[in-house]
Amino acid sequence: MEKRRSPFWLLPNLLSIDAPLVALAWMWMLAQALRVEYIPMTSWWVLPLAIWSVYVLDRLVDNWAQPEVRVSSPRHRFHWRWRWPLLGGSVCAAVVCIYEALYVLPRSMFSAGLVMIVLCGFYFALAWFRTNEVPYVKNFLAGMIFAMGVGIPVNAANASLLVTDFNDVIFAFKNTGFVDAVWNFGLMMLRTLMVIFYHCREVWVFGALCMMNITAIDLWERADTADSEETVYAHEATLTLGLIILAGGSLWFAAMYADDYSKPFFYAIMVAAAGLQVVNHYRDRLSLNAQRVLADVALILPLPVFLVA
Repeated sequence: MEKRRSPFWLLPNLLSIDAPLVALAWMWMLAQALRVEYIPMTSWWVLPLAIWSVYVLDRLVDNWAQPEVRVSSPRHRFHWRWRWPLLGGSVCAAVVCIYEALYVLPRSMFSAGLVMIVLCGFYFALAWFRTNEVPYVKNFLAGMIFAMGVGIPVNAANASLLVTDFNDVIFAFKNTGFVDAVWNFGLMMLRTLMVIFYHCREVWVFGALCMMNITAIDLWERADTADSEETVYAHEATLTLGLIILAGGSLWFAAMYADDYSKPFFYAIMVAAAGLQVVNHYRDRLSLNAQRVLADVALILPLPVFLVA
């Protein structure tokens, strides 16, 4: 395997620290939108640490399930080259996050985190069945899991994350049987998802943005290896249509439903969608590595909207 020094601007992507930085930025913006004045300091480092652990594991799973990505993707090639240190670091990070969730963070965050772990299990199961088609279902699940991770600390600090505690599941298992325990766990999942997504439209709209970000990279990678111009244009048109729908929906929410605090959040979604479309439009002038990096830069781009507002 050829070993070349990577450009410095690609290092956040190679080290999988781009997604944690994006999560921190949007958690702050979501807190401003929901008027949450205080989030426990532990959440500010447990969230990015957990996301980093999941991202590293995801890229290692891709390497084992689809060995060809070691050649086509610099980030997967980097993770494969350093797979054992990264795997060890990912496991250690996960252990630290579990400890903090059990003994430091609010109990509601621990219960919601268990729901997210179940969803991550579905995600990794889908990763083993990757096909040549764009994995829209997998990308949708990844985007919503990412948004859920951002939304949990904010909702918990806002005292609105009142879901069935995991202690109820344990009590049912010990006293009334396995079926009741499963039923309580199902209720816990349903109530958590309703609080995070149904009662907080900001979270699922952000999840849609995350899905578009992931899908954009998939479409660009496929367009880069496409044999026909028609395929390239089809991929570009698909992404453009999705971004237009996302921006239009955000504008609708900002105009019809949002208050003065949450309007900037939807404007931020529109700015990020516009940034992705700019990269999509001028992608033929950029390398694939630059496209990957700029896709994440587009998600950081809206920060000035909140700093100004």
